[in-house]
Amino acid sequence: MNSIKAVIWDLAGVVLLTVKGTFNSLLAERLGAPLNEIERLISLEENDLWDLDEIDDDAFYAFLLKGLKMPMEKKSILRKFVLEDFYIDQEMLEYIKKIRKSFTTALLTNFPAHVHDFMKTDWIVDGAFDHMIASCDVKLLKPDPAIYTLALARIGCLAEESVFIDDREINVKAAEKLGINGIVYQSRSQTINDLEAILQK
Repeated sequence: MNSIKAVIWDLAGVVLLTVKGTFNSLLAERLGAPLNEIERLISLEENDLWDLDEIDDDAFYAFLLKGLKMPMEKKSILRKFVLEDFYIDQEMLEYIKKIRKSFTTALLTNFPAHVHDFMKTDWIVDGAFDHMIASCDVKLLKPDPAIYTLALARIGCLAEESVFIDDREINVKAAEKLGINGIVYQSRSQTINDLEAILQK
């Protein structure tokens, strides 16, 4: 059995957390919109196009507000939401920095292009990751097997030499099908315990 060489982390829902609830529930609260309508709109192709940088923030916000039959003036709420209602889990970040001394670390995220600006200002993760593979840059989305294959090539390790952590089971299952060790994030403590069990084998 190959020893682990790399740990690959999802961003939103693992390292980047909402101030309360989930992305969808908090967005519904901020807009005063029904949760089921938010979930319906987020499940449509436009959300993928946003993560692939094929439509920009302004176009995605317009799509959401049109779908919710809300005035375009509410774009200001959305702009505030995507930045101010999220924060980096500093304890998780410190743990990642610690294991980076012994393992290659990478971010693998489905995220729109504003991730780059925000990570220079509010979502600072300096010193934690050797690589960042974002959907907006590589034009691929989890759980497409191609994005995991690309990540492994960037990192320079085999599937079985890596661990992938994501809060969405569908993304973890896709990685595991390629031979990558997978962990579904439920909490910081659970994730760290599960990862340590793999790393210490």
